[in-house]
Amino acid sequence: MVKKKISYDAATQKLVKQVKESYLPADFSTKYDLGEMVIRFREAFKIPELRKKVLTQNNESERLKYERFSAGFCGIASYTWNHLFRMPDKSEIWLLKQYTNNTQIYGLPNHVWLENKYDGSILDLSFDQSIDKERYFVEIPYYLGDYVSSDFNFRRAFVFSKYINVDLEDIVFINMLMNQKH
Repeated sequence: MVKKKISYDAATQKLVKQVKESYLPADFSTKYDLGEMVIRFREAFKIPELRKKVLTQNNESERLKYERFSAGFCGIASYTWNHLFRMPDKSEIWLLKQYTNNTQIYGLPNHVWLENKYDGSILDLSFDQSIDKERYFVEIPYYLGDYVSSDFNFRRAFVFSKYINVDLEDIVFINMLMNQKH
């Protein structure tokens, strides 16, 4: 495998392009622009006050030193995206996936991302957190992942959503109510 370096801004642009080209059903509609929301997420990841409120501070100086602004946000971002972008009946488009306690493969021991249930494509809003000390991108072993439910209240995601000007708590409540009917 060829090692690649990736900057934070280049990763953001790659994600914007990816979401704009995502397969979505014809009846999908949203009040949020997918590309603009990627940018809002990624800009919020850099806000020091938000980082202090939602991330463990154990490795914070190293994260900032290597500009790994997305590190620690995988679960928060994936959960938020899962709830913001749903079908009109509130059914999921992007399913939450995760692995924990990875000791098999070099890289992240724990990670959360999204999988498009219609085409199986991966949307990892924090993929660029997986870099080594020389700033080379380390492939994430997505095949280790399992699906997990998004039907729970995630306080850190609610705090995050305020920084992107979204009231996620109300959205989650409605989504969970609607999913009980299915």
